[in-house]
Amino acid sequence: MHYMSRLYILILSVVFPVHALAAILTVEADTIQKIGARIEASGNVIISGENITLKAGTVIYDTHSEDIWAVGDCLLYEETGEVRASMIYYNVRTKDFSLENGEVFIYDEPVKITGEIITRSGEDFYSGKKITYTPCIDSPPAWSFSARDLEVPLEGYGTGRGVSFHVRTIPIMYVPYILFPAKLKRQSGLLFPEMSHSTDYGYRFGVPAYFVIGRSADLTLTPTYLSERGLLTSAEFRYRMDYEREGQFYVEHLRDERGGEESRYGIIDEIPKQRWFAKAVHTGGSLTWDVNLVSNEDYLRDIGPFYGKSSDWRSVTLDGDEDLDALISRMQWTETARGISLGISARWTQDLTVEGDDRTLQELPKIRVRMNQRPVLSTPFAVAGEVSSTRVYSLDWIEAIKDDGHIEVSLPVAIHPYVTLRPYVSERYRDTLFTKKDGEYEKNTYAETWQIRGASLNTTLYSARFGDMWYHQIIPESKWIYRSRHGGNYDPAGTDDLFPVLFAADEWEKQYDMNLSLANYIRDRSGKSLMDLTIGRTYSYLTREWDLFSARVRFAPVDWLSVTHTNRFGRASLRPYATHEHATKLTLMDERGDELFFSEEYNREDVKTATGGFRVSLLGGFSARFVTKYDYRVRRFDYSRQGVTYDSQCWSIDFSREVNVSKDDKPRETKVGITVSLLGFGDVIQTSQSFEKERNGASNPITGP
Repeated sequence: MHYMSRLYILILSVVFPVHALAAILTVEADTIQKIGARIEASGNVIISGENITLKAGTVIYDTHSEDIWAVGDCLLYEETGEVRASMIYYNVRTKDFSLENGEVFIYDEPVKITGEIITRSGEDFYSGKKITYTPCIDSPPAWSFSARDLEVPLEGYGTGRGVSFHVRTIPIMYVPYILFPAKLKRQSGLLFPEMSHSTDYGYRFGVPAYFVIGRSADLTLTPTYLSERGLLTSAEFRYRMDYEREGQFYVEHLRDERGGEESRYGIIDEIPKQRWFAKAVHTGGSLTWDVNLVSNEDYLRDIGPFYGKSSDWRSVTLDGDEDLDALISRMQWTETARGISLGISARWTQDLTVEGDDRTLQELPKIRVRMNQRPVLSTPFAVAGEVSSTRVYSLDWIEAIKDDGHIEVSLPVAIHPYVTLRPYVSERYRDTLFTKKDGEYEKNTYAETWQIRGASLNTTLYSARFGDMWYHQIIPESKWIYRSRHGGNYDPAGTDDLFPVLFAADEWEKQYDMNLSLANYIRDRSGKSLMDLTIGRTYSYLTREWDLFSARVRFAPVDWLSVTHTNRFGRASLRPYATHEHATKLTLMDERGDELFFSEEYNREDVKTATGGFRVSLLGGFSARFVTKYDYRVRRFDYSRQGVTYDSQCWSIDFSREVNVSKDDKPRETKVGITVSLLGFGDVIQTSQSFEKERNGASNPITGP
């Protein structure tokens, strides 16, 4: 039977004996012949069926064995991937195939396998001759393995002989034999090596060992060699208990061969050779914690931990990276029922600015019971309250128990949505009982009671709709508060008025203030604020003076524009009104992630700076960023950072330059770094150089992060 028309379609039903599988395929071609159980098609052949499409120049299909032979620009589509080759043998029932001069692309990873001969048994075992294996989809790939012989059992371990590693088309390394994981799911084994370089610790090389402990837990052990420091060993355990609760434990130990930080004058601030860092985090549920501990205060400042990114452990601002002043560990358990909450917490602080940390106050434990505001039965009143007890101690200074409690009664009145009035009265008791003190306080027990009275009155006014259903909202509000200590004369030098100020929140003073504020909003039909203006001022009946005006303007009419300005102003000498401090920030952004920003900050006492920068996507995968800060008082740039990044599907290169102003009579420091990352390899190369620029223009290399 011979058909010459391109539009003729032959639908074939193949039925096997008892319990055999039936397959239905559609064949379309310029020429189709059926001779017994064999179908021969040529000229723009398209064979399609359930989860399969094959395109080729010529195809022979045996309907009994379900074997397909295809030649001439073959293209095979399956659910899991696609195949391109000059010749393909394919079995519809078993999914086996063999191809010549072709490429296999697996969607899930993705993975590309290219070679002269590639064979697949079933759907998960690949082997071949003169094979190239890569997860990169660009051409040429960012990196790849080439092998004389290669076997890749998916969900198993692949083997290769005569293997060379390529970056783009450049061969980098050759090994006679390789064993590597080819698994789509988590499996135990060795991960790719971690390699980097820093002027502080030298060359770094580590090989992570990964262990799957269960469906929801794993462990990674990483011994790392630092050429300038010695052996660093780290371990990370991760777990997930359910949808909400998860956590991790991380610890690293360094046997430091150098034991300190170098300068031009030798070793400074000798640091113990045996040092460690630990972190534990748990989120979700009633019990949570975030623990951060180091063996000594200089651990982070010296080379920092290798946990995560350095930005996780440094205070990142537009000024640059600033060393942390303290590490804080917290643990808390909270339960709430019928408006009553019970909490038990602990807080541990490590001061990184002093040696020994002996005088740092710790809170361990703190017990708190809180009653949320609730109505008093058969009355218009509402009541709320809280009591807490905290054990406070330091290593060589004090030990004390701090008790605190307050109860508040209010009479909320609302004429919705016009006026809301809330007068309230609160009684607060607090004491401090010393069980150990270092001579700073005369008595062992201090106690006092305060009364707080206040009221707030606000209203909301709405305009008629205008424009695109916009409207104007006005919220005037007044607050009055009076706070006084029972029996106190408020003399800071009087012993009767002395109360131990162990924490900043312990410092209370008599207060008698009135605050007036006015807020204006222009909102769209959804209620989103397009522009708002708030202004307020506080009057003290004690000093009989008005405080400075506080004003804030925010303008964000579209998604790509945001402008915010804050200002505190008032009377000044020889002027009726003057600005005491203000800050402005302008941000422009788009959907690609491009951003242009400018900010300025002014404080009459000691601050007058401007910061600006941008982040923009360029052509061909390149992007650039820039930020700088200028100090008008000293007329110099305090900080500057520039960077260029190239990103592709499988690799990236990041180059950055950072300049920090000199501090504590030290020369200015300039850092230049480059990081090259390959998919599946992490940071392959990471270099960083630091230079101190002397005032005379010379530069000397020093050790830096």
